[in-house]
Amino acid sequence: MKILIFGAGVIGTTYGWQFAKAGQNVSLLVRDEKKAIYENGIPIHCRDERGKKPQQEQTVFKPKIVTAFSPEDKYDLILVCVKSNQLETALPVLAKNCGKADVLFFQNNWWGDQLIKGYLQPEQYFFGFSRIVGGWRNGNTIECVIFGNSVMSTLLGEANGEVTPRLEKTQALISAAGLRPEVSTDILSWLKYHYVEYIGACGAILRAGSTRAFADRKEAVREAILATREALAVCRARGVPMKAAPFNLKLYSLPLPLLVWIGQKQYQEPNMQSFFEENLRQGFNEIADQYHNVIGEGQRLNAHTPILRGFEPFFLQ
Repeated sequence: MKILIFGAGVIGTTYGWQFAKAGQNVSLLVRDEKKAIYENGIPIHCRDERGKKPQQEQTVFKPKIVTAFSPEDKYDLILVCVKSNQLETALPVLAKNCGKADVLFFQNNWWGDQLIKGYLQPEQYFFGFSRIVGGWRNGNTIECVIFGNSVMSTLLGEANGEVTPRLEKTQALISAAGLRPEVSTDILSWLKYHYVEYIGACGAILRAGSTRAFADRKEAVREAILATREALAVCRARGVPMKAAPFNLKLYSLPLPLLVWIGQKQYQEPNMQSFFEENLRQGFNEIADQYHNVIGEGQRLNAHTPILRGFEPFFLQ
């Protein structure tokens, strides 16, 4: 399969690398000014937890590097991994140049296909999200983790919930790469809940001043959990069914003391702290955009979000 990775971040690069290892023809789209950085390959440091024992792999991924594409390139699949706040800029480029490729939007999503359908026909696009891959950049090096937990998967779905031939074809592609595909019949609802998953923790971290200070303070973790509950309530006020939420968000109905104990243990893990630190550093604009979208929608729907709104000064700094 001929695949274009549109968005050379951690997720896009890691998936491209795994697809190439599985024998696919992978190209990576980069900006003109970045081409020289990528031409000698992309260093990847990966902790692969999919086997019985975690493995550390260091390699240099050398995909075909392109700075533009057109219908004449005849890609079978375009994996769009740009940040959600970059989608509006990417859509005209995709509409003009995707040709007959299937376009898989692989990003945070609060508004469904409201914006997308202004540029593409429904038969041209579908949706996905990675929970099996995480990581951050360290300079030009991709630091990634491929999780071994069976509940961490690559989610796929059509906007209308149907299981289509292209969905099955993509499922087979992702399975061959060992990235554990899972088909959702309501992926847009799932994505809306995932969109709010981390903003409570990010707000509490910004208030605390660092991830470590946040994780060491039980009250800060408690505040993050209560803020997340408020964000979930905004989703429910929008009419999004809770049954579509990621598995871990369904646990937020557990007693608060238990959630605080579990959360503090998780946030004290070094990998979790690195994940938040690097994502807040490198992806702050997207996270702030998510935050403001959620509190704005909460205000429109008269949802009660006092703790979440209390983080606003820290997102505005």
